[in-house]
Amino acid sequence: MQIPTFLLRKLYIKGSLENVDDGFKFMLKNSISSGTAINIEPIKVNGIEYPLESTIISSADGEITGNAISEENTFPIKVGLDIVLHVKGDPLPAGEHTIDISLTTKEVGKLAFDVTDSI
Repeated sequence: MQIPTFLLRKLYIKGSLENVDDGFKFMLKNSISSGTAINIEPIKVNGIEYPLESTIISSADGEITGNAISEENTFPIKVGLDIVLHVKGDPLPAGEHTIDISLTTKEVGKLAFDVTDSI
């Protein structure tokens, strides 16, 4: 089952992009269907790729580093839960940014979409 990009973009919480002491973060909220992440690709902002080991994904269910997600070490994506993606690195400059997000779930396969938000 292929989920249309316009629906995937609704997972992003608009206005959640912000700089933090050691990088930046943004939030997703699953409003489609519960799933299980088995892979995540590096987050890209304005075409710049950030290493998976610098990406921390967290929700009320726990926390995991991007490079630790696998078929054997999955991450639940439950409906209604906020998911924070914290990317360690340099803060982003003020202005508009395009974020590319791509992950694979056990249930529907690869989900890839981009969003635009501002700091």
